[in-house]
Amino acid sequence: MERRTEYLTGEQVERARALAEVEVASALVHPYVASCAGAPGGTAYFDAHRVRTLPETLLVVIDPRGRVDRIELLSFDEPPEYIPREVWYEQFLGEELDADLELARGIDGVTGATLTARATTEAVRRILALHQVLNEEAR
Repeated sequence: MERRTEYLTGEQVERARALAEVEVASALVHPYVASCAGAPGGTAYFDAHRVRTLPETLLVVIDPRGRVDRIELLSFDEPPEYIPREVWYEQFLGEELDADLELARGIDGVTGATLTARATTEAVRRILALHQVLNEEAR
């Protein structure tokens, strides 16, 4: 596992925003790139954002094909009843950045936790977009 520090250009930030269709607040990105015997093993990203007024932090792992391989809720400062059940997060597994990665499209909402579901979906879209932009340079 290698922690990298990437500084996006203004053009890359705008490209990530356009791809994600959500805000990309920083040009500084810290991907954690895994490899096994020289073969790509995936890339992990942390995304800290606000749900209502309090922070949430997610870990999202992107596989070598550019799809969500894992998602973990690391911290959640809103009331615990707004945390979706683990099975809800599983619907992101295998997803890629496309039009179906939206609430009420390919992602089911959560009754009573709409803002959490929206914030999580936006975070996954943002991470997939950043991953795509960072890897466009490598191609």
